[in-house]
Amino acid sequence: MRYLNKIIFLNSAHIPYAEVKLDGNVHFIGTQGVGKSTLLRALLFFYNADKLKLGIPKEKKSFDAFYFSYSNSYIIYEVMRENGAYCVVAAKSQGRVSFRFVDASFERDWFINEHNEANVSVENARLPRKSPSMRCIVTLSSATTVSRT
Repeated sequence: MRYLNKIIFLNSAHIPYAEVKLDGNVHFIGTQGVGKSTLLRALLFFYNADKLKLGIPKEKKSFDAFYFSYSNSYIIYEVMRENGAYCVVAAKSQGRVSFRFVDASFERDWFINEHNEANVSVENARLPRKSPSMRCIVTLSSATTVSRT
């Protein structure tokens, strides 16, 4: 059975770094402005990917502007399946949000260097390359182009 195991924010939505485990029952409790809706919209985006149906009021920043305001803003979704985990990396590339599918469990050092700084862009991230345990990394964007790296 597949399920969303974890969501990771990196320089996204005013969150420098956060890993939220979603394995099991999850309850969001907190005062106004602590990020409950921010997290829920990111989850809804994973399942829906329609930025216009996330409940963001028109007077607020767009999804892209809020979640991906920097070249090193990422949302990483770790999905569990029968034979291990894979990740969906969402980041802004060439002015639009694109996705990379990585056939591996999330590793913090893909994005954070030895000085505890985030990589400048998804192109500079140290994502794993093809190996016997990897099928491929696929990049999808709103233009529906698919490329293998």
